[in-house]
Amino acid sequence: MEFTPEQIEDFKDAFQLLDRTPTNEMKITYAQCGDLIRALGQNPTNVEIMHVLGKPKPEDMQTKMLDFDQFLPIHQHICKAKECGTYEDFVEGLRVFDKEGNGTVMGAELRHVLATLG
Repeated sequence: MEFTPEQIEDFKDAFQLLDRTPTNEMKITYAQCGDLIRALGQNPTNVEIMHVLGKPKPEDMQTKMLDFDQFLPIHQHICKAKECGTYEDFVEGLRVFDKEGNGTVMGAELRHVLATLG
């Protein structure tokens, strides 16, 4: 997945909002990396974030810093790993519960399945 120049500018703007260095060095802490990726529309788990950061120690999360050039490939990796289903994929998944084939699903049945399967 390649980002457009406009997307990269948007990412830089968001990155700058989290930059707390005294001289605006365009750096964020490791701990802020997951927050920024989530703010940019992805939903990685904390385990995934720790993995792409190289499994840092808990004390390093507040002290180690990332600059934008280090952050961008991390964000790109997370975006590639999270191929979200499309609207059509979700509709196809719900067709299993459409017993009459009329495009409706019984709420009670769906509720039961979600409650028992998780």
